Amino acid sequence: MAPDSGDIWHNNPFPLIPVARLGPSADLGDAPVEAADSGNASIRTPILAELSHLVVDYLADRPAGGRRGRAIALVGRFGLGKSHALREVYATLAGQPDGPAVWIADEPAQDMGRMYRDRLRGPGDTPEGRRAFEELVRDYYAYVTANRIDAQGGDPRLGALDEVSAGLRDGSLDPGKVVSALRYDPTVIHTHLLGTLGEVTEHRRFAIALALLQEPPFTRMVWEWLRGGEPAEPLRERGITEAIGPSEGPGGPEQSAAGIHRVFDALAVQGFLHGRVGRPYALLMDSLEKVLEWPDESRRAFVDAFERLVDIYTSRGGLLVFCVSPSGLRALRPSVRERVVQLWPSGLGEEDTGRLVAAYVAAGGGSGPEAHRPAGPFGAEALGLLYELTEGVPREVLKTCRQAWQLSEEGEDRVVREVTAAKVLSAVRELHERVSRRQVAQDVHDALDLGQWRIATHDPVPVRRSSPPGTPEEVLYWLSAAPDAYLAVILTDSVLVAGDAERVVAHLHGLRNAVRPERFEALLVVRGHVSGPMQDRLGRAIGSRPLVYQQGDFAHSVDEALRQLDRRLTDGRQEQGLVRLGERVRRGLEEQSAQLAELRREVASWSAEARPQAAPHPVDVQLAPDPTAADLPGPVRSHFQEALTVLDVITRDTVERRMAEGTTMRPAAGTPTELGALGCATLVRALTEAFRGSVSAWHHTAPPGMPAEDRLGELRRICREYEYAVEVLPVHLLGNAGPPHPRTAARTVEALAEEVWGSLSAATSVP
Repeated sequence: MAPDSGDIWHNNPFPLIPVARLGPSADLGDAPVEAADSGNASIRTPILAELSHLVVDYLADRPAGGRRGRAIALVGRFGLGKSHALREVYATLAGQPDGPAVWIADEPAQDMGRMYRDRLRGPGDTPEGRRAFEELVRDYYAYVTANRIDAQGGDPRLGALDEVSAGLRDGSLDPGKVVSALRYDPTVIHTHLLGTLGEVTEHRRFAIALALLQEPPFTRMVWEWLRGGEPAEPLRERGITEAIGPSEGPGGPEQSAAGIHRVFDALAVQGFLHGRVGRPYALLMDSLEKVLEWPDESRRAFVDAFERLVDIYTSRGGLLVFCVSPSGLRALRPSVRERVVQLWPSGLGEEDTGRLVAAYVAAGGGSGPEAHRPAGPFGAEALGLLYELTEGVPREVLKTCRQAWQLSEEGEDRVVREVTAAKVLSAVRELHERVSRRQVAQDVHDALDLGQWRIATHDPVPVRRSSPPGTPEEVLYWLSAAPDAYLAVILTDSVLVAGDAERVVAHLHGLRNAVRPERFEALLVVRGHVSGPMQDRLGRAIGSRPLVYQQGDFAHSVDEALRQLDRRLTDGRQEQGLVRLGERVRRGLEEQSAQLAELRREVASWSAEARPQAAPHPVDVQLAPDPTAADLPGPVRSHFQEALTVLDVITRDTVERRMAEGTTMRPAAGTPTELGALGCATLVRALTEAFRGSVSAWHHTAPPGMPAEDRLGELRRICREYEYAVEVLPVHLLGNAGPPHPRTAARTVEALAEEVWGSLSAATSVP
């Protein structure tokens, strides 16, 4: 339905960069961040509802035995709204009348000392937060002092200590004055930390700092140290000699790892204090998967320290919520994953996609009766296509909506009356086709150099047929994978709708039929966008999944994809060779069966009164040389010669035995055992000759660029195919070939593949 003339929208309500950040650089308040953030509008999704329920349940949990801690992981790929959900958690916590202490890290950094000083937002960043923490420390001091008094028992010189202990617990007595009167050393805090927080190292530094925090001359110095600064001289004199998280210096990764542990120690101790006095506390951390890019030493240190923190928060009444990719979650130990509540956001449904668009349109405002059109200028067809192309990923939805809005602006006033489905298609193409075809072709060229791929000396399909004018499909390269076999690297633009897919599939099928299907594989490189369902559709139609261009390590992706297709092409040719071999063996068996039947008829026709004749004298079997195996190493030729000779001796002896028996008596047709042995020997001999041919071809041909490991793997596959074929045959019927052959015929053919593998693998060097 065309919009009424009164439906006019002006300013683009969708963010320029739809990425929510959690940290000091991002706005965490109520004011919208114009054109720069994805947090200006929100819709209620099942994941947000479940996360909110977990947070509210944590805040409402006040059991007598202490608050239950929990760790929550928001797991998923980029763009699904994990950071946005984390901001919703912050809003829930900050909206509490007596909100919990909250530490916020937008993402971990290898220089954890600098991150702790400059980017970690915590209670100590505001005067109110510092006063609350100082009060918390006094409460904790009172708690520890009361425990110390209870442990000492009554003392007539000091009066009723039970009353003193009760006064400390209910806050009516000043713990500092009590400590001064009782002459307790501040090490009571250290002793308690050491006894109750064994997971955290460096307790003494924090014990000293917490004790000095109560003394006005040291309060400012302690706060500077707690916020990551270097300790002042008075603190150094009292044993606090290092900053909590030093920047990486000459010590390299070792010093960086130490800084990581110290930062987590600080978070653990400060959180532990809240938990000990029964107050809620939370740590929100975004982009935990960043640590996967760190050097091994720093990454292991971070994962170890983070896992300790998870244990402390869950066991000491804290709330830890972090965002992580699936690969980042797998980097944690299974025992840690079991203690974490996992929430997996997914793409929005079609209805929620429309609600998200409507929420941003409403936040941006407009003129006209837009109340009757919740999604503003986006009609039902445009919304349906938007959902199909973006798969409901919120970041992709917002990026596409902004671009489609810009394409729909009219006149100098840049008003928008309608965003059509055609504009949505154009928006997707403009967003995802920003890298030129020339650059993509160059990256493909780099991949061919990387893998040393052989470019075909001539195109098997004329250029005008392989890359017709006017179509976006272009054959960049024909690669010669094997004699008369080709790999085609084909470049195309975004495949968005059914018509695009049909055009691509028809083009590839034409190339396949022109080359011959069994000798052709294609790698389709897409410059632009292909949704997941469309990738599956193309994969089913053309036989391989398309490779979508992405900046970064694209050359390695192309090289790996080509290697997989090359292996498939090689396996397909070998399978066809086995089929042809099986057909030849079948025809040979039919001919052999006919000859055996004729032989049985001749033997049966001999007269029982015929004069006995001596059995023919055995003759040595001389095999005709196989020219294809002439260049094989001597031991390998000997293995094949031995096996084929044994099989020929078995066949000769069986036939001669039947003929000799026929001169003395009129026998019945040959026994099933003898006929089975004769047929088995014939079939095994054909398989052995085919095996020798495959080994000879392997030995003569070494594909360019193939590593020695892959080449030996191909030999192992050839040998195993022969082993599998022999295993299913009744080779036990073959019997013994007699001297000078020391092994039975069955053992000779069963061991042939292993002997060939041992001789050839020993002769092939692996760098």
